[in-house]
Amino acid sequence: MLIGACFAGLLAFVGLSASSQDAANEKADTDSAQYIITADLYREIDHYTGTSLVAHNGELKAPVSMGYHCIAKPISFDKPHSHNFEEILCFMGGNPLDITDFDAIVEYTIGDEKHIITQPACVSMPPGQVHCPISIKNVSVEKPIVFLEISLAQEYGTPKDAAD
Repeated sequence: MLIGACFAGLLAFVGLSASSQDAANEKADTDSAQYIITADLYREIDHYTGTSLVAHNGELKAPVSMGYHCIAKPISFDKPHSHNFEEILCFMGGNPLDITDFDAIVEYTIGDEKHIITQPACVSMPPGQVHCPISIKNVSVEKPIVFLEISLAQEYGTPKDAAD
């Protein structure tokens, strides 16, 4: 839960910094301006709600990739797969004043075991661990959740199918 709170705060800060591109552009000639990422990280993705932050192709200039998404309708990710890097999936309440305000039901499969998540949680997946399907239920526009995925790889790439 602490990791989720820290990342939610970081994302809020990054979002505020990135939206203030005029200030970043004014200081583009300074040494520290290289640390302010104003690349196109924000996009609309059909199965999520609102604007997502997606950095899967080296945009963060660090050995990490991530996605930050709002979920306000039931959704599922059905294809079992694995990665050759560590991945952390965080499920938090969508209330920015209290991310523990969480009424969703997340059915998360790791290997052959299904887990039911009914409170904010982070799932830490080691490299090679098959996971999915993930089914997120009991969410709505009035009670959304945040889905934050953090991968310890500069580029996310294409997940390896479990059948491979």
